[in-house]
Amino acid sequence: MTLSIALRGDTARFPGNTLPALRSAWRAGADLVKIDVHLTSDGYPVLVDERTVATPGSPPRPVADLTLAELAGARDDVERRIPTLMEVVAEFRDEEGPPLLVDSASPEAALAADALLRDRPCARVLHTGSTETLAALRAQSPEARLMIAWDQPTPPAESALRGLRPAFLGTHHTLITRDSIGEMHRFGYSIAAWTVNDFTEMARLIGMGVDAIATERVDDLVPLTTGRAQGGVQATGQV
Repeated sequence: MTLSIALRGDTARFPGNTLPALRSAWRAGADLVKIDVHLTSDGYPVLVDERTVATPGSPPRPVADLTLAELAGARDDVERRIPTLMEVVAEFRDEEGPPLLVDSASPEAALAADALLRDRPCARVLHTGSTETLAALRAQSPEARLMIAWDQPTPPAESALRGLRPAFLGTHHTLITRDSIGEMHRFGYSIAAWTVNDFTEMARLIGMGVDAIATERVDDLVPLTTGRAQGGVQATGQV
């Protein structure tokens, strides 16, 4: 089957990387929810779209330079409040939550997120980020599942990814063909198409056997990946 990835949650209804957006994407049936994780200056992993945040009375500053308390006062609207990763975990204290695709802004953020999520109920996690970030994560967690961004239509050379052992290659959807999917699969990689918001393109990629699709239109994608869309389009990719 083809997996559905909701980018920053259900952003068609709520601001991205907020608890309402995540809840809505999970209710819609997304297989993974992609979140952007930064580390505050006092060591808390938080979910933020941007790398800089303006606090009241101050110009924008990097998230890494701000404390959790400073970030807590950065947004007045409760639906736009910046949540911690621990709050996401707390959503599923007594049940297994849907998997997360954790896009960490730095190696430090990735290591903190991994330490927090490991052995938690919602710890079915796929990590992504820069090569440096993924290398640090692989060194800490040999069993971590990784997705690396890849902007070529052919598989990477072994030397390019030595030691990372990614499970997924995240590729812009315009680079993907049926032949390239087959070649990537022969090399042992699953393919995630990035970022697909057009319904027709979603259906085309599913028909070609892509393994995952990342979108900002989760309500359009989930019926396709589950075979519930009008016309009965079925997902055929392999994970």
